[in-house]
Amino acid sequence: MPGGRLLTRSLGFRLIFFVDCILILAVGVFAYTFLRTYEGDLISEAKRRSARLCDTIKRGTRYDMLEFRRENVHRTIKTLGQQKGMARIRIYNKEGGIIFSTDENEIGTKVDMKAEACYICHAAKKPLEKIDVPSTSRIYSAPDKHRILGMIDPIYNEKDCYTAECHTHPETQKVLGVLDVMVSLQDIDEEIAYGRFQIIMFALICLASVFAAIGLFIHKYVTRPVRKLEQGVEAIAKGDFEFEVDATGNDEIGSLAKSFNRVREELKESYEKLRGKIEAADEDLKKAYKELQTKQEQLIQSEKLASIGKLAAGVAHEINNPLTGVLTFACLLRDDLEKDDPKREDAEVIIKETQRCSSIVRNLLDFSRQTQPQKMSMGVNEIAEKALSILEHQSAFRNIKIIREFDPALPQIMVDKDKIQQVFINLLTNAQEAMPEGGSVTITTTRTEDGKDIEVRVADTGCGIAESDLPRIFDPFFSTKEKGTGLGLSVTQGIIASHKGTIEVKSKKVAGTTFTIRLPIE
Repeated sequence: MPGGRLLTRSLGFRLIFFVDCILILAVGVFAYTFLRTYEGDLISEAKRRSARLCDTIKRGTRYDMLEFRRENVHRTIKTLGQQKGMARIRIYNKEGGIIFSTDENEIGTKVDMKAEACYICHAAKKPLEKIDVPSTSRIYSAPDKHRILGMIDPIYNEKDCYTAECHTHPETQKVLGVLDVMVSLQDIDEEIAYGRFQIIMFALICLASVFAAIGLFIHKYVTRPVRKLEQGVEAIAKGDFEFEVDATGNDEIGSLAKSFNRVREELKESYEKLRGKIEAADEDLKKAYKELQTKQEQLIQSEKLASIGKLAAGVAHEINNPLTGVLTFACLLRDDLEKDDPKREDAEVIIKETQRCSSIVRNLLDFSRQTQPQKMSMGVNEIAEKALSILEHQSAFRNIKIIREFDPALPQIMVDKDKIQQVFINLLTNAQEAMPEGGSVTITTTRTEDGKDIEVRVADTGCGIAESDLPRIFDPFFSTKEKGTGLGLSVTQGIIASHKGTIEVKSKKVAGTTFTIRLPIE
């Protein structure tokens, strides 16, 4: 049912239905008119033949009647009545008596004056003397249901009649009698029926052919293009702007298809622009969210470092003085002992461990004393070279290959050179400690793609960091080394954050570690 309703509502169906109704009406009117004309022509031809037959009978019996040879007249009428299609021939006198007939049983009888053959003349109070030609014929149905054409032809009292010696008709008598010829229309009716059948079949074939041609035409040039347009609209509604409608036609549908394609291109262009703006806004939103997240992490880290710094400062001050006393007296004790005294070795251990504790205390003080950087215009490559010159000649870096990949075109930026140098030293020291058997460290400096930051990468080929430890490596006092303080990377992150930069780490176990630092140019 839904499909049927859609079909009846379609433009193509309505066009076909409307055109077909007009064609059916036109062909029906034409067929009806043609059939009526055809039937009228056949009946008219039959009437003309009947009229000629009446004239032939009158002329053939004229002299026999003038000489009053009744047998000859009867024989002539009977002979003519035996022709095919002839129903009956009879002659009435002026009183309605049948004086001659092909049916001998009715000779001498009188016809009803109100019958069809008589009513034409006797409708008035006295018989007509002249009858119009169209009124001389009549058509009626015989008992066997086929039609009969009756033709009456008055026999007028001519001069030869009323002057003849054998006749007593006065000159004043205008009509002597009536010749009534009845012809069967069975053959004509059959011809009309056959013609009607042919016309109807021809009309049906023509209608079917025209219907098919119109249906194909409308389907090809209306329904299919309109359906394509409908599919194009549905495609655009779904966001598909690549659907193109065939616009090769030069008619109204073709113009509509061209307009559709033009609107589709405009919508596509607008959509691309809008999508570009949305993507740009999305990128800006992601960047803003990332910056906000970074700021939040930095704020949390700063608060954490501030709290830990206060605690570390107090602890460092409390521990530093006793450690200084222990170190001083351990040195004095070592100096008082002989070199071969076994207690001298114990004193050396006390001095070494005390110095390590002093180093930890120093780091705590440095961690707690983080101040605003004293920035000046410096080159990152220059600061990296300074840090390398301090470390690469130490014995710990003897088995480590330093690879420099510096971009000489980098601009100078505003940094605290001492703090950034400390960052390089911390990262290089961590790299060295991750490669006790030797390896390589690659320092790369370059400019980011957007040109807004300078990027520094410090990559080693060491043992790497476990994936589970990566989220916590910048936390204070977290360390994977046995003798590590866990403050180096925390201090490094704090320095980078104070320069409004970022630091990231990527590492896999046994695959090395890469630290990536980004510092803003402006």
